[in-house]
Amino acid sequence: MTLAGQLRPASDTAGDYRLVIVLVGLAQLVLTADFSILSVALPSIARHFKLLPADLSLLVSAGSIPLVGLMILSGRAADLIGQRKCMLLGLILFGAGSLCSAAAPSYAFLIAARVIQSVGAAVLMPANFSLINTLVPEGAPRHKALGIFGVMQGLSLIIGLLLGGTLTSALGWRSVFLINPPIVVAAVLLTLRCVPKWLVGTGADRSIDYLGALLITLGAGTLLTGVSFLGRTGVTSLSGGLLGAALVLFCLFVFVESKVRGPLVPLSIFRRRNFAAVNVIGFCHIAAVGGLFILINLFMQNGLKMSPFTAGLGLMPYAGAVMLAGQVSPWFMARLPHRRTMLIGFILYGAGMALLGLFSHAGGYFIALAPWVVIGGFGATLAYMPMMAEATAAVPEDQQGVASAILFTIQQIGMPLGATLALSMLAAGGENGFAYGFLAAASVVVLGLVLVLVLLRSSPGDTGVVEHPNAPALDIQGVPGAL
Repeated sequence: MTLAGQLRPASDTAGDYRLVIVLVGLAQLVLTADFSILSVALPSIARHFKLLPADLSLLVSAGSIPLVGLMILSGRAADLIGQRKCMLLGLILFGAGSLCSAAAPSYAFLIAARVIQSVGAAVLMPANFSLINTLVPEGAPRHKALGIFGVMQGLSLIIGLLLGGTLTSALGWRSVFLINPPIVVAAVLLTLRCVPKWLVGTGADRSIDYLGALLITLGAGTLLTGVSFLGRTGVTSLSGGLLGAALVLFCLFVFVESKVRGPLVPLSIFRRRNFAAVNVIGFCHIAAVGGLFILINLFMQNGLKMSPFTAGLGLMPYAGAVMLAGQVSPWFMARLPHRRTMLIGFILYGAGMALLGLFSHAGGYFIALAPWVVIGGFGATLAYMPMMAEATAAVPEDQQGVASAILFTIQQIGMPLGATLALSMLAAGGENGFAYGFLAAASVVVLGLVLVLVLLRSSPGDTGVVEHPNAPALDIQGVPGAL
């Protein structure tokens, strides 16, 4: 039984969890749209502050390193002090960082504002996802919540690429940072309305493992910095030293967590086979996404000679496939075990990547790219939804926040590693660089598929049987705000 089932007052109605689904969707929308919004605005930011392209890496790192470094600590905080407080704090910091970014008088100020925004995202992300498992009932409602979570992935791309590009062209780059605050205000009001005050931390020991927090923050930040240098300069003494230092810090972290009372990350959580397996599988999944996203952008602009705006329009089929998969994934999850749905998704995902590699020399956009991006994007999202559900399905309520944070942290590390692999293959392949890059991404997907077969087991009760044989196949239209 979930915490919601144990503690929810008798007066609560089904409408409460529907508002929770809307809240999770809005928060996920603002979190995932931010990256694509920034990517559209980067060239204008560089021109405004008279920056070299290499200088922009500081702005990107300012948004990613704090996120990766602080997410596990934030996830543990959600378990100790409650999701409600973390949701409010994360939303306020994220909104404040967006407003400061819009008003930034200098590049240094903009970087500082992005750090504030990233810290807010780190606090918000694990608390937001853990609401699904603590407040949304099991079965069809939870599958529906995960489906909407996936829909927001695609919708965020559309908002970031189209709305961000339109605002940048019409009103300047500052205007794109003003997209977030209205959504943040709505999410704050929903948090106050539908996340109950009785949803507080359930950990018996509320002490903070400060040494563990320091080690994991330094380790994750050092690793991401090392990956950043690896992608720009290749294997050098600096990138190698940073990656080696990250490994040492992670080993020290594991040692400390095995000895300390009230650890930041209870190592016992990794004894749950499916939790450990899904984190490894999720790493492969998101690494391939990192390679895919950067390769298709470069392929359209450099290979097919499309303008940035046209390239943004060219990503709409991908975004549409992601949204469609998010809508139909509850139908699959209600009828098939999560493991089988993941296998179907990975097969489609890998096929799309492989076909991109094989057809990259075949001609224009509609032959070389569009159909294969649709197949790959649909499969990637179809695999992602049951993967997220399976990751925390059997995790105790007092570890939901840290479990979500571990999952998202590993994914945030996998993204730049996948992009680095794709760029390396692109550079090494010469005239066949795009084919090599797409095939390298496909090989990572195949590895994830093999890991699903070898490591993952169907959870008890994960039978894929709907509660009533005549129940509607798919119904997200009744959820307020659903597409």
